[in-house]
Amino acid sequence: MSISEATQKALAVQKSRSVKKTRSELEMALSRMIKGNPRVVKQGSKVNAASVAREAGIDRATLYRYHEPILVEIRKINDSTPKARLKESRSELSQADAKLKEYRKLVEEAQEEVVALARENYMLDGRIVELEELLRVRDTIIEGLQRQLNVKETKKFPVPMQREKK
Repeated sequence: MSISEATQKALAVQKSRSVKKTRSELEMALSRMIKGNPRVVKQGSKVNAASVAREAGIDRATLYRYHEPILVEIRKINDSTPKARLKESRSELSQADAKLKEYRKLVEEAQEEVVALARENYMLDGRIVELEELLRVRDTIIEGLQRQLNVKETKKFPVPMQREKK
């Protein structure tokens, strides 16, 4: 029993349509998973042959048998994802390193300012002690002069003595 040529052509056309339709479903499923909004599989699922086939609603064996380009895309995504993450991590690390250097510089400047202020405080404390000593000397001199003035006034104007009453 042989299949007619027309039937064979019809079957080939049907197979071609089926492969195109399945390929289209796989591409859309892959796209949805990459964008992070799958319909069938859990959001955040790893992009691999099994999850893409499940998302597209086809058997995983069909993906492996007839759709090698989709498998290549999945491999590229999985190969490039760690590289992209690594590049992103390195970028974040370099930004953090730059901020760290900036903060270290600010800390060093603040420490230098603290040292300068400590020196100034030390000098001002010394000046305060010096001025307090000058004030004590001044007060001593004023006290001595007031005593001398009081002695002279008592000598100029002797206080009369009172007589005792009998």
